[in-house]
Amino acid sequence: MALTIDVHRYLQSIDDDAYRALHTASAAPVFYDWRFLSAAEHSPLLPVEKVFYLCAHDGDALVGFLPAYLQRVAAIDPLGLLERTTGVRDGGSDLGLFSHIMHCWDSTVPALADRPDARTALLRAFKQLARDGGARHAGLLSVQAPDLLEQARGNGFSGRHLVDRYDVDLRRFASFEQFVQELPGDGRCEMNRQLRKFEASDATATVIAPPFDEVLERLTELCFRTTARNGTPQYFPPAPLARFVRRCGALVRLVVVECEGELVGGIICFEQGDRILLWSAGVVYDRSSFSPYTLCFASAYRYAFARGLKRLEGGRLNERIKRRLGLLPTPLYSLIARDLLPAALDARAGLPAAPAVDPARRASH
Repeated sequence: MALTIDVHRYLQSIDDDAYRALHTASAAPVFYDWRFLSAAEHSPLLPVEKVFYLCAHDGDALVGFLPAYLQRVAAIDPLGLLERTTGVRDGGSDLGLFSHIMHCWDSTVPALADRPDARTALLRAFKQLARDGGARHAGLLSVQAPDLLEQARGNGFSGRHLVDRYDVDLRRFASFEQFVQELPGDGRCEMNRQLRKFEASDATATVIAPPFDEVLERLTELCFRTTARNGTPQYFPPAPLARFVRRCGALVRLVVVECEGELVGGIICFEQGDRILLWSAGVVYDRSSFSPYTLCFASAYRYAFARGLKRLEGGRLNERIKRRLGLLPTPLYSLIARDLLPAALDARAGLPAAPAVDPARRASH
């Protein structure tokens, strides 16, 4: 049967069992888990004009998927990454259609391994959807997979290095103690120094699973204050972030460091399969004798080794500190189709204007 692309406005209009089967079969990262997508739809962390979900079907079988967020260019890029690396900037009220949200650091196009045609069809439909929605640009953010980079470049997307994320393969180490011993020299000395200070204090460090009670709201407030201190107060608004995390449910683990009953550090993490992803950190440095940030990482490492996890992902930025903590860079790329023609102009140029996007089957391939 012909491959078809459906565009949905709401995640709940997609068969969740079919989607979960695709998510598993495609080995898509945690950012494409149903719960994460639901959180991004219902509690957006940055302003979103509209949300779309592009689904590729072969008959009744879901074989590919792509989330898309219509946003003001000014809203999508609070870290300034796109402007610095691609020159994409807000011209006043420019719209862009982006996949995934900026808070994701591993964007892909989930599809069955034997269906590269589904990815191609989704990329083409994504670009047309951007035109239909009046977006000046269409883009995939934070892409790592080489095959997707090549495929997107062949479909009119320009690839540029966006930023690095920092990961470590834990399978090389038998224990946390061995891991610390094999850190870079300055990292090993600093980790041991901070661990000694922590052990001499009355502070506690724990990793907790849901339910989180009020500790979650305290941590999201701390994450907000930390990012505000670094110049991006809009990146993790505390109340939407707490709602976001609660919607993610059992995906989430909280690393929590407390000193005399006060929260001095914490990281919101996701655990998926054999890996843990350290997603959003909040710290305050003047309430303890040790570095809460270092202790948060130490606690996450200990948790990962105790659980037999194989990989720890440490997020983006803070290169010097993350290398010192044993993480190595993985380059991430943006894929941007820029200065798109409106659908009406496409039609005048002899190209068929796409039908309205809401929400039913819209194209065959």
